[in-house]
Amino acid sequence: MKNDIVKFIPIGGQAEMGKSMYCIEINEKIFIIDSGFRFPDSDKLGVDIIIPSFTYLEEKLEQIVAIIITHAHDDAMAALPYLLQTVNVPVYAPNLTADLIEQMIERYERHNHIHLNLSLNRVKRNASLDIAGIPVEFFPVTHSIPGSVGVALWTQQGYIVYGGEFIIDFGAPEGFRCDIQKMMEIGKKGVLALLVESSGSKHEGYTSPNHKLTNKIERIFEDSNERIIISSYAQNVFRTKEIIELTKKYKRQIVFYGRDKYDNTNSILRLGKKSKKPIIDIPTYLVGKKENIGYPQYDSNYVILLSGSPRRIYHDICDIIDGGDDLLKLRKGDTFIVASPVLPGTEKIANKAHNGLYKTDAHIHLLKNKDLFSMHASEEDIKVIIQIFKPQYYIPIKGEYQHFISNMNIAMDMGIDKDKIIIVDNGECISFENGVLMNTRDTYEIEDIMIDGIGIGDVGEKVIDDRIQLANDGVVIVGLTVSRATKEIIAQTDCQTRGFVYLKDSEYLIKHIIEVCENVVMNWKNDFTLETADIRAMMKEQCMRYIVKETGKRPVFISVVIEI
Repeated sequence: MKNDIVKFIPIGGQAEMGKSMYCIEINEKIFIIDSGFRFPDSDKLGVDIIIPSFTYLEEKLEQIVAIIITHAHDDAMAALPYLLQTVNVPVYAPNLTADLIEQMIERYERHNHIHLNLSLNRVKRNASLDIAGIPVEFFPVTHSIPGSVGVALWTQQGYIVYGGEFIIDFGAPEGFRCDIQKMMEIGKKGVLALLVESSGSKHEGYTSPNHKLTNKIERIFEDSNERIIISSYAQNVFRTKEIIELTKKYKRQIVFYGRDKYDNTNSILRLGKKSKKPIIDIPTYLVGKKENIGYPQYDSNYVILLSGSPRRIYHDICDIIDGGDDLLKLRKGDTFIVASPVLPGTEKIANKAHNGLYKTDAHIHLLKNKDLFSMHASEEDIKVIIQIFKPQYYIPIKGEYQHFISNMNIAMDMGIDKDKIIIVDNGECISFENGVLMNTRDTYEIEDIMIDGIGIGDVGEKVIDDRIQLANDGVVIVGLTVSRATKEIIAQTDCQTRGFVYLKDSEYLIKHIIEVCENVVMNWKNDFTLETADIRAMMKEQCMRYIVKETGKRPVFISVVIEI
């Protein structure tokens, strides 16, 4: 029997939080698993999202046979509209994930006035398929959004198992439950390599029941006599179900106040109306009317669920505090529960929201990150998954480098030899032949592609540097009108600044900048060989030398010379 040649290369998701995209190649057939984005760091001014570059895939288009999406979170599927513009192959996803993919693609097409060729295949969570001659097994896992799966691809040396994002929670409700039996069946057939998420690996014990919100906020529900407003990320559907159950238990009504109609909560509610078995099943009597918000005779027993994305939810809270929301105004007696953990890149706006809330008359309950465990595998969860699959090789994925090390230590505690644990970065390709890891690694350059709403790759590091410069030191614009024939200045020179200096206190500075620019232009008539571009460059050089000396600032300097 011919042995398979197996390769693994991460396109995104390694040594970073989010942007998951992994390629598994079996006998030159490439499977892309997940295609997500991540939010930018705070220094990436104006950037909305970051996706991986697809240059590696562009060179291997004929080898790609499938895209598999394991769950409906942004870090796993939200780069798919961009990927489909490069890669035209079938997409495989569980039902709910497929529903949300369709909504996402439709919205992207409408917004960008383009058509994407989406070939979407819906699969059962425990499906067994043959894709391009490769047996593929899906297995249900427990995560914060229902319908999540892991994936196992068969090779002659055993399965390559992608664990997805998971926790061990045998009491999870329907739609969230894992299938240990299916996992064990895969493990018994033999696992060549197990890919396990790392972001929660530094947490001791099991994630469950620490991930549950109910035991942290039920007392607040008991004690509250007026409205309860609670912020929660839309993509944590498990948490949304908990809030609904508490609403029911304490005989309140819930209003879904997702200000973005496309957030996951709103999307799943819309899908539920068309489904025989909705993920979020809410009796009509339990739902309050949004238009009644603001009228105490109607809304005093409301639970107002303020859902949204990590990038928007704290802006929405600030908007409510500042009075910018037409309906929702905080009033004395309100209880505000902040159950949206602060994520990287949102610290500044989150802090503003927290401080603003404490200035109101509402009762504030701020749940810290340590109180809000995300539904990612902790130490004992990882040990269980290792025990089930018993892999020959172990590959930590999804997380920062520190998480990889803690994940590696867990694997070593479970008896996996250190030389069988493989830590790889984005763009590093490892190979297995005859069931043995090859010593050599190929490395491909995988860049971050920044998107700011205009398009793919329109923002580069130079643009970001300019934005930082503008943010820090402002801009200076000088405009002169010059006779084309004589090179004489024929109109008053104008100098405008934004974010640079306070004009009333720095009139001398502006006057000197104008003087420098006029002197440059006055010398022009003595040398007609100079081009307009040369004059602008000289104005910038001399003015910047003066500005730096006087202020220490380096503003963006724009010179405009008009010849008439």
